[in-house]
Amino acid sequence: MDNPLNPWVRNRLSAEGPVPFERFMEWALYHPEHGYYASGRAAPGRDEGDFTTAPQTSTLFGRCLARVVAAADRALGRPDPFVLVEGGAGEGRLARDLLCALAEREAALYERLRYAAEESGPSWRGLWEASLSDHRERVLAEVPAAFSGLYLSNELVDALPVHRLRRFEGELREVFVAADGGRLVEVLRPPSRPELAAYLDTERIEVAEGYEVEVNLRALEWLRGVARRLERGYVVTIDYGDEGHRLFGPQRPRGTSAAYRRHTLSEDLLADPGGQDLTAHVNFSALRRSGAELGLDAAPLQTQRDFLFAAGLLEEVEALEGEGLPEPELLAARRSVAPLLFPDQMGDAFHVLVQAKGAPLDAMPQDPRTAGSRLSDGEPFRLP
Repeated sequence: MDNPLNPWVRNRLSAEGPVPFERFMEWALYHPEHGYYASGRAAPGRDEGDFTTAPQTSTLFGRCLARVVAAADRALGRPDPFVLVEGGAGEGRLARDLLCALAEREAALYERLRYAAEESGPSWRGLWEASLSDHRERVLAEVPAAFSGLYLSNELVDALPVHRLRRFEGELREVFVAADGGRLVEVLRPPSRPELAAYLDTERIEVAEGYEVEVNLRALEWLRGVARRLERGYVVTIDYGDEGHRLFGPQRPRGTSAAYRRHTLSEDLLADPGGQDLTAHVNFSALRRSGAELGLDAAPLQTQRDFLFAAGLLEEVEALEGEGLPEPELLAARRSVAPLLFPDQMGDAFHVLVQAKGAPLDAMPQDPRTAGSRLSDGEPFRLP
């Protein structure tokens, strides 16, 4: 059954002509009434949902991040208040697990802590408020204009609209979306913004004939906004992606953009706008490089697996085993950790970038094998 956004998009394109894929992606995900995230169609969950996030997989994810927040608080000299901002808070499950852990173990920090959600879509509002009902006194109505503490994003940046660029007949072209009768089709046009070619130059990305890459200018805008408000503290970005020199290559001739419905991957990005999730892998090198210009120092990039181990995952598992849970519950809890760690699931595909402003990076969890190293720029990478 056709959802309301389908005819809206076709009518808009028929009236205005082709638009960059970035704008189409914005409509598909964030149209205020019918977009995927605004309409309530976004369906996280292992069984009925389109995708599964780490907080839905295991409560230990939030408990590990509570340890990270406590470490940040100590490194900052225990500010009052300590502000925790979560970007893309969704249904509030991660915030609930994290705040519950702090309430149990870090009572003094919990009393000083104030939590604010950013970019939590209207369709999530009721779920988000219900998840945090036990922590109402800690919740701010909006993100402060200036704060000290920690900004946390988990699977936020991959959902920001991206431009798609392709080399065609020797020329760099951008993918636009057009209406062709009752169908949506891709057409190639000259790049819509000069910043796109500049991004490729800065990131040392050379696109070969027939290959495609994404440019996420929205991610850089997002980071500028975070850095502007953060007076002292940390930015922790968790998402699937990699350093730039490993992100694109022969294994991804059409880039990293993908659609998801019921946990099934599709390359048909134009099908059913508003009815499926659209994502693209995160270029962490670009975030690191932009952050340096904004006064943010960066720790070496870590896999989610290594970050969680450094943040005390084993200790959390041991604590769980000491709670005297019935054996079936304990077994289920142990199994819930596996998707966070396995290489073919979230363990290696997801990475964690920790950035700091006026705060010591060595206070944050770090895999000892990479501690003291630098996030590599890599060699210029060419798509063969």
